[in-house]
Amino acid sequence: MKVNKFKRKYTGKAISVFKQYGLRLSLEEVASKMGITKKTLYNHFASKDELLKDCIQSISVDFQEAISGLDDRTNSAIENLRIGFVRITDYFTELSPVFFFDIMHLDPNQAMSEHLIGSKLFQHKIEANLKQGIDEGFYRGDLDTDFISRQLAYSIFGFYINNIINNNIMLSQSYFNDIIEFNLRALVSEKGMEFL
Repeated sequence: MKVNKFKRKYTGKAISVFKQYGLRLSLEEVASKMGITKKTLYNHFASKDELLKDCIQSISVDFQEAISGLDDRTNSAIENLRIGFVRITDYFTELSPVFFFDIMHLDPNQAMSEHLIGSKLFQHKIEANLKQGIDEGFYRGDLDTDFISRQLAYSIFGFYINNIINNNIMLSQSYFNDIIEFNLRALVSEKGMEFL
């Protein structure tokens, strides 16, 4: 199904408004802050719920793009992990904890569903990265890739979700970099040590 280019454009603008002001705005307030009329929004979205669903789906696509390179075979697994975690930091920083906090409170089922899909995809990409690193000889050959990928997924998502639940909306810029550098010390083989 082809997505209307105007619908995509309005979804992007709505995301910006929601990130700045939260999700409790009425459709009329959202339209006003976007610089359009409520009628224009209704031409593309049947309701605020539909607009929110499209926004959440768009944000999920952004997350998928942020982690897409974790198993890119054109770079080493170590490079992919570092680049991927920079992109994840950018994604979570840009996402705005206020936006995520509101989603969790206004539509907890949708928030949980997206969380589960995202964390599962992230876990899969991390496991592919670990296997790539083992194949390259940069990671230790005795790694339990399933356990480590789950541990990293829980660490990343758990940290972020915990900050949101506890209303600690200040995300440490260095957390994701620190966590990956810490884990790399345990993952790398002697050959991989040269990259640390």
